[in-house]
Parts: sequence; structure tokens; C-alpha cells
Amino acid sequence: MYALTVLDHSALTAFRGEHPWLEFSERVSEVCIYFDENGGPTRLTALEVPGDGTAIPADVNTFGIDTVLSLIRYAPQGTVKVEECPEERAVWTLLETLPVADGLRPLEEVEAERSLKLQGAYETIHGIALDKLRALLNTARSPREAQRLTDAIASLPALLEQVGDAHKSSFMEVDLWRMVAILRDELAMPADYEISSNGDERLLSREIIEQAEANALSGPVIQTLFELSPVAFSISSIGQKSSRYVTVNQAYLDLVGKNWDEIRGSEMVASGVVSGSEARAERLMLLDRDGGYAGMHGEIRDASGSVVPVLISARRISVAGQLYDFEVLQRASPE
Repeated sequence: MYALTVLDHSALTAFRGEHPWLEFSERVSEVCIYFDENGGPTRLTALEVPGDGTAIPADVNTFGIDTVLSLIRYAPQGTVKVEECPEERAVWTLLETLPVADGLRPLEEVEAERSLKLQGAYETIHGIALDKLRALLNTARSPREAQRLTDAIASLPALLEQVGDAHKSSFMEVDLWRMVAILRDELAMPADYEISSNGDERLLSREIIEQAEANALSGPVIQTLFELSPVAFSISSIGQKSSRYVTVNQAYLDLVGKNWDEIRGSEMVASGVVSGSEARAERLMLLDRDGGYAGMHGEIRDASGSVVPVLISARRISVAGQLYDFEVLQRASPE
């Protein structure tokens, strides 16, 4: 998903009234400003209505730097929206279905199947990237730009395992680096393990497990720690794709500006609070490998959508016979 702000005809009329010194065409009827997960602007698109009344894409390269910067500054006056990205949705669907090591199949077989699925997802993204770069090449404004895009197309790796930081700019130019980075990080990490008990305990229902969690977390020491601490605490189930909130304290709710009913049992990234970023993937890797980490920089989003920089320390703990991630969050100064 992409966060964006839309300046419609009404907002642009007000914009022109407040910026009369800018030569901003009256034919432009809509401007969309896209933002990355850190809240920074990444690209700008626009629509214009020529004489026949049919809206067509406008060439934002003709706006001029002063107009573009003024539009970005004016973005808070627009309408905040979220645009679904079909490519990203397909990647997340694949990540949710990656095979796990359940002990029934050889680990080598699981890893091979996992690599094959990740490579298949990358091939899809690779094809989309090539199409977008070729479209940019067809509209290149100078021989230098055309050569740069030609070189980027030629150097785009065909295999996921060949992707490196040197290719980041090419994928970023077409808004695909985040997905490529996730696939690359997944390829570098070992297969997740299916954590389950032996014997009849495999038949435990979700309701029984949740009751066991509630009982384990109801001790007076834990309750006092959660209720009185000014530091934000959260306990979640483990994993990149299935982490969900188990419990949080009031300091955590105050930090994110939400109440418990809004996030209870929600998948953490889907809740809108936690960002599915490369930094989070690295923190989860440390939990898998080392069982914890301390004082790592991260970002969350509050109820208004604002980015809140935090320092996170975490440990993997056992509760009611299951593994969970315990996080401590402190507000940090922006870097």
C-alpha cells in the first residue's frame, strides 16, 4: 500500500489563490503526492483536463521546482488516502504461504521450495520493473537520461540472489525497492519453524490457547508491571507474517494513540501501527537468531498516521507453552 495526499480541484483552486506568483496551469485538475513509510515525499503525479474535457496524465516535469516544493508543503490541505499496490499485495500473499520447517520434511527440501517461491515472486517484480523503466526510457528528455535508463535496464539482475545495494536506485525509481528488499531478506533468512507441541496438544483450539495466555499474563507481578510502568510494553506472537498483538500496556496505547479494542488480536503490520520495513525484518532476524536485541531504532505510526521514532528492545519469551516477542518501546528523537 502507498500513502498519498490528493489535492483535488477545490484544493488546487485554493493553492493557486495562495501562490499567485507560481505559473501553475489552470488545466491541472488533480495532484497526488506519494509518501514513503517514513513520511517523506517520494513522487508526484497529476491529471490535467485539455479542451475535450477528458482527464489525462500531466507532465509534472514541466511544473518547475518551486511549484513542486510548494505543492509538497501544501499537502496537509489535501485528502489523505491509501492506494493499493497489486504487486505488493501479491508479494505479501506469497510471503504468507512460504513453506515452514515442520519436522516432517527434510530441511533442504523446505529451503529449496522456499527459494523457488521467492524467485518466482522476484521474476514478477523484475518484469514490472523492466516495463516501467522502458516506459521511462521512451519518454527520456535527453541522451544522458536515455543512457542512464538503458544501463539500468541492462544491469537489472535476473535472479533474486544477485540483487545488491547497487541496484537499489533502479528499483526505487519505479517504487519497487521495498518489495525487492523484503524478498532478498527472506531469501537470506532460514525457513521459519512451525512451533507446535507433541501429541494431543496439537489439537488445542485458538480459544484454549488464548485462555492459557490470559492466565499466564494475569499474575500480580506482570499486571503491576504493565499497569504502572511509564514505558510502553507489548507482547505479540512471533513471525514476519503472523505477528499479532497479545497484550499491551496503557503506555503503549498512549504512545500510538489508540485503544485496546482497535488493535486487540490484530496482525501488527495490518494494524497500521507497525511498519513492515527492512529495519523490522532485521529486528525479527535478531530475535530468531539471538533471542533478542537492545536499543535499536525503529518507527511506528500513531492514530493520525504520523511517524513516531522509537528505540526498541525485545526478547523472545515463553508464555503458556508458546513463544512470544516481548518489546519495550521508548520515544526517540528523530535522527
